[in-house]
Amino acid sequence: MSLRLTTARLVLAPFTANDISPRYIGWLNDPEVMRYSNQRFRRHDVPSSEAYLRSFAGGPNQFWSARLAADDRMIGTLTAYIAPQHGTADVGLLIGERDVWGHGYGLEAWQRLLDHLFSEHALRKVTAGAAAGNVGMIRIMERAGMQHEATRRQQEIIDGELQDIVYFAKFRTA
Repeated sequence: MSLRLTTARLVLAPFTANDISPRYIGWLNDPEVMRYSNQRFRRHDVPSSEAYLRSFAGGPNQFWSARLAADDRMIGTLTAYIAPQHGTADVGLLIGERDVWGHGYGLEAWQRLLDHLFSEHALRKVTAGAAAGNVGMIRIMERAGMQHEATRRQQEIIDGELQDIVYFAKFRTA
């Protein structure tokens, strides 16, 4: 996967071993950044990050870095777990750079990835999920035209509180 996806402010590029930096590993170990991710239960390092990157080799799944077009600074990552047999993908987003939170970069990256999956992979459906308390991620899914599909009630415990996990989906339009 050598394709680069662009938007007005971002470049999505395949995540590579060169992207595994102290800054990236810092995101993965930052309790606030990982607050709603089950990755918060483990400690991340270079070997664990390299193993995760290797898990994408040779299959349909995709791992992207999200970079500011202006200066090439990596601000986050996106994943797409693709099931070609079903024409579906489940996607995820991490905006690790806290100083860009709330500036619309997550939505911009999310929409570009969905467009790519629908147009270049001819997928019929893209899904995603988030903890109900992750208001920013829910807003991204809604603003990208995804519809609420299901709720798993009191599925996880986050910050000592029971949290629903909500699932969203978007179908390719004709």
